[in-house]
Amino acid sequence: MSVLAAAVVLADLCAARPAPAAARDSADGAAYTAVGDDARTAGDLRTAVIAYHQALALDPDNPRAAAGLAAVCGDASGDDRAALLAAIARYRAGDHAAAGAALSDIVRSGASPASAGAHFFLGLIALEHHDTAAAVRELEIARGDPEYRTLAAALLRLAHRDGAIAVALLVEPELDTNPQLLPDTPPAGAVTGAPATDEDLLTVATVAGRPAPWLAVRNTLTWRNQRRLSALDFVADDLEIAGELADGRHRAAIRYDLDYDLLDGAPYLVAHRGAIAYRLDGVVAPVVSYSLRRRDYLRDTEQAFTGWVHTGDAGAVLQLGAGIELDARATLAREIAADASFANVSAGLRATLRTRSTAPVRLIAGASGGYARYDLAQPDGALRSDLALAASADVEIDLGDHVVAVAGAAVARNQSTIEDFRYAKLIARCGLVVAWGGL
Repeated sequence: MSVLAAAVVLADLCAARPAPAAARDSADGAAYTAVGDDARTAGDLRTAVIAYHQALALDPDNPRAAAGLAAVCGDASGDDRAALLAAIARYRAGDHAAAGAALSDIVRSGASPASAGAHFFLGLIALEHHDTAAAVRELEIARGDPEYRTLAAALLRLAHRDGAIAVALLVEPELDTNPQLLPDTPPAGAVTGAPATDEDLLTVATVAGRPAPWLAVRNTLTWRNQRRLSALDFVADDLEIAGELADGRHRAAIRYDLDYDLLDGAPYLVAHRGAIAYRLDGVVAPVVSYSLRRRDYLRDTEQAFTGWVHTGDAGAVLQLGAGIELDARATLAREIAADASFANVSAGLRATLRTRSTAPVRLIAGASGGYARYDLAQPDGALRSDLALAASADVEIDLGDHVVAVAGAAVARNQSTIEDFRYAKLIARCGLVVAWGGL
């Protein structure tokens, strides 16, 4: 869920008023109030609002629950509260111009309990449009209010890393038990024989520009420098052009990227890919995407892998509460290769779990599994089929507005009816990211 969508969910919860319970119970009401207080202290405002609502349903005269709910929701009396909620409804409908104008009116009306909320949501809108200067200005004002201090500080970290121009540098040492398995398709024969564990230094530099809020141009240079197996030193240059259009809850994206890879200093791969995607924002957000990629291998030893790759997926992104998001999808792919013994159809499942993007410590964990059946039998008449399993987990820790510590691990295993294509791989990594955005 985007930052803006998370704020909309919170606003909807604040606006809702559950019906009183069939029987009053002040003891249970006090217990729910304690849950709300703990969640509020931890920054889990969604849970806090739900708990305070339940407490008031059980005990409408509970002053502590009423005060906690008012604090979390930035409770404003009279017209200011109505105006704030109306503005939130406008940008939920995709009318950011009207929402911004309404929020600006609240700010111009003078100090009120709703003005800090107006500055906060103006900062959210600016951040959604990658207007760094405006986002920082509005969020700094909102941070002056104790009720918005924690949320605004978290969003300011994101704002300082985004903008019309953004750059990032990752430096990450890795331990790889099977570095012969390169990105895309391994070189012919790479999976035969015992794997050779090696360390490498992974360096990734990214420069991104936004000519318009809906358009991004990004170039990423990746260098994997092996400590011992220098023949597997890998360099990739990836140019990406992406556009996103939003209309209320509807989001559509289109992307093109061009890859140019070197292996041991020699040209290895040129690949073009086009992709489209659609998402309907909400607590359960349906998603679907399709991509078409053309891979052209530049060395004779990999020519058999040259061809087209069709990939599609469909599923949903679910908000599980406590700032946790689950992205679950079914996948289907068709790989066409110059050598039909490498052409295949595959299907599988993929799931990714993410914690809140504004949290100072974030976790991203994923797992996938897929079954592939190949078109052409091997020379001995055996028909190849593979079962591929993979999992990964990464932790990000904010060390400041521009510095992030990262650590993670990934495992992969491929079971195949052909012995030469059975393999396993483990990568352990840790490093630092320096990111800056502005203009």
